[in-house]
Amino acid sequence: MAHPRGFTIFARAWTASPPRRTNMHSIASLPTAEDEESIVSSSSSDGTHTPSSLSSSSSTTTISTTSAPSSDIARTKLATRAKVDFSLLEYVFAQGSVVEAPSSSPLWYILTTALLLAFHKEKLIEELWTYLSTRYAVCSQEKETADLLAVARRIREACLKASTLVGFPRAINALLALQHAIQTTHPNLSSILEADQSLRSAASTTPTDAEAKSARGMALFQKIYAQHSPRVLTAMSACSGGDLTFFAINCIYGELLAENSIIGDLETGLLEFICCLADGCAPQAKGHFFGSVNLGAGKDTLRAAVRLADEVARQVRVGRPWKDGIGEGEGEGEGEGRQEDSSWDEWKFLERAMAE
Repeated sequence: MAHPRGFTIFARAWTASPPRRTNMHSIASLPTAEDEESIVSSSSSDGTHTPSSLSSSSSTTTISTTSAPSSDIARTKLATRAKVDFSLLEYVFAQGSVVEAPSSSPLWYILTTALLLAFHKEKLIEELWTYLSTRYAVCSQEKETADLLAVARRIREACLKASTLVGFPRAINALLALQHAIQTTHPNLSSILEADQSLRSAASTTPTDAEAKSARGMALFQKIYAQHSPRVLTAMSACSGGDLTFFAINCIYGELLAENSIIGDLETGLLEFICCLADGCAPQAKGHFFGSVNLGAGKDTLRAAVRLADEVARQVRVGRPWKDGIGEGEGEGEGEGRQEDSSWDEWKFLERAMAE
């Protein structure tokens, strides 16, 4: 799925000009650059959060359709910037997974992290951290520190595990955004996190260690693909001269994904599914959908994950290939046409999750 690219506006210096007629239109707030997006959530005195999207109605912004100096454009841009309501994302996920993943579960923000990277909105990781860090402000200092360290490490690990699916540069940008946010809000935590030892390098020093990594990679792969594992491995080898299979088992699964001390196998499987879903890769999304089932995900959790992806896409103003029918390179945004029936059929597996 193609994603919007950044652009630069070049403007000449303004000179005096005769007054011109200005037409005023009332329009809905417009999307803007990802680094201008912000969180909207309301907090009560007891520390609970209410999704702002549930407590207030949508507003409109009146802007001028005539040209204006750059300072006026900047003011208009700030007035109409898109906003991400993380409290609503948490609410949407909790409502859909009330049995298997209560609202206290970290799964919603692990998957939200992956979705922001997949939708090319990795700078919003900084704001996700800001939202989450306020959730623990009512705790004792000792408990707050422990909880926030756990949150930071999960977000960091989610970025790492998503990197192989959404692109390494996206993960780098997200990790730097997270680091900057923590340095700003909790500098003491930043020092602790920066001193963490690698979860993966210590077990890669000898041939025996490498063999163990390969074995654990194959074990996770077989958990995900179950009886289909031999067929998938054969297809991967046939299309790549064997290199894709070697790389997937030893590096992607063995080195990266099979490390489960911070994010477990089930959460990892769902992260793989949600990244493929967001990126419009239907065959891979289908494989990891059923892989998540093999890892223990139930219908409630799968439905909640898809609805979370729907809501994140809506808030950051990007297309949803699984719903809007926009194929790879076919355009952005909602309502730009269905895929051909043969391509649309690739997403029918989701009916299993979304059926009540």
